[in-house]
Amino acid sequence: MYTVIVLVLIATVIFLVNKYFFSYWSKRNVPQLDPTFLVGNIGKLFTFKETMADVFSNIYEKNKHHRFIGGYLSYIPMLIIHDPQLIQDVMIRDFKVFHDRPTPGDAAEIFPLVGNLFNLRGQKWKNLRVKLSPAFSSGKLKVMFPFLKDCSQVLVDYVEKNIKNGNNVFDFKDLLARLTIDNISSVALGVENDCINDDDNMLYKIGLKIFEPSIKNALVLTMAFFTPDLITRFRINPIQSEIGDFIYSLVNQTVEYREKNDVHRNDFMQLLIELKNKGFVSELRRNSKVNGDNNWEDEVSEKGNRLTIDDIAAQVFIFFGAGFETSSSTMSFCLFELSRNKQAQRKAQEEVDRVLKTAGSDVITNDLLHDMKYIECCINETLRKYPIAPVLFRTNNRDCKLPGSDAVIAKGTPVLIPLMGIQRDPDIFEDPMKFRPERFLNSPNGDPKVKTGIVYAPFGDGPRNCIGGRLGMLQSKLGLAMILHKFNLELQDKAMENQEIKFHTYSLVLSPLNRIPLIATLRK
Repeated sequence: MYTVIVLVLIATVIFLVNKYFFSYWSKRNVPQLDPTFLVGNIGKLFTFKETMADVFSNIYEKNKHHRFIGGYLSYIPMLIIHDPQLIQDVMIRDFKVFHDRPTPGDAAEIFPLVGNLFNLRGQKWKNLRVKLSPAFSSGKLKVMFPFLKDCSQVLVDYVEKNIKNGNNVFDFKDLLARLTIDNISSVALGVENDCINDDDNMLYKIGLKIFEPSIKNALVLTMAFFTPDLITRFRINPIQSEIGDFIYSLVNQTVEYREKNDVHRNDFMQLLIELKNKGFVSELRRNSKVNGDNNWEDEVSEKGNRLTIDDIAAQVFIFFGAGFETSSSTMSFCLFELSRNKQAQRKAQEEVDRVLKTAGSDVITNDLLHDMKYIECCINETLRKYPIAPVLFRTNNRDCKLPGSDAVIAKGTPVLIPLMGIQRDPDIFEDPMKFRPERFLNSPNGDPKVKTGIVYAPFGDGPRNCIGGRLGMLQSKLGLAMILHKFNLELQDKAMENQEIKFHTYSLVLSPLNRIPLIATLRK
């Protein structure tokens, strides 16, 4: 009898506690999802039965009639925004309130590599963003082009050599990951590298480890996004020590060599070194003075504005990791779609042929690449169907009301935007699962049925959009153009022509669960 009473009391306490925590949104007159004990609304994410993309796409599909809806990350309240206009408000109009991500940027004092542009908050983020922007100007991208073209040529030569030797089946996801590592090594770090012909390349192995699909990585990254304060409180390093040691070694060696030998190279690392030694970028200050900007502060004497080795290592880490996964996955998803959409593949090839013939050239230049509009449409359509970051995150820095609502959102609430669900919504994009690059021929956002607000944002939007988005587009467009100019592609597994790609449940970004080998043949 005593045991029964104790069990009843325990059950009653659990019920009351759950009712208290899981009534957070209903008490605020916000429509809410039906939560489950302990896991809230992301149980399938915790148990790895579904990807993050699937979890929030499914929530969106069932609840998109609500402009926004409350949910629970275990017992932590989260707000999921569905309305395109409200998304635009959060990312642009009310950016001053929603300029941060719910990431562990405050843990940088414990784990320096966490203090990168992706994670930092508030004024620290703003200051660093201004400093790093010159690295991605149109002028800098033009300077980077020859290095990117050389790397892509190595890949083309590798594929051609293997075809002539009787091997015409390739794992392009792997090859394009190697290409992206070579690109980043060259234009960002000034390191000569050849991942494509070196199976045991260390840079490639480190790149794989950053986004390696595993239970441990998934748990740590999920915690970093959803409960960043726990990262600091329990001193859980979200970055593996092997990766951190490698990044620090690479940065220290590169900085020491350049400073000791007075080596200057027009790349991302040089900009970071200049910020370390001066606290500003000469080009940006020069342009500011020419334009009559009298508000430009004299930062030379302010050591606090100069980057440290820790700061440099943190930016190299995020540039290396984010650039590696996003561009390689985008190109591989695009080649998959072109391999099963032969008409689109021929159209892209004909465009390359036409542009080169008109210019009287066999070599793709930066200017000629700019004229290849259809290939750019293919990339945009790929990013619509396969946004590498399928969910966007923001958090508010003060209590606020959402436009058109009396609901008060408490400071620090995770705000999630189910991007893949929106970009695959048939009410927004006609036949969303069909690969149709033509959507983007006369529309930068894919000619959606919804004409106001944000419905297409593969690089984010507003002041906190992806700083390397233009570089990512450049290397993706160049790599695809050179591959399509030289080869015809088709799926080895014909069954995949009518199947959709399955994604790895241990990865927070879109990562294919299985290899998708392609057959490549030389064009006649």
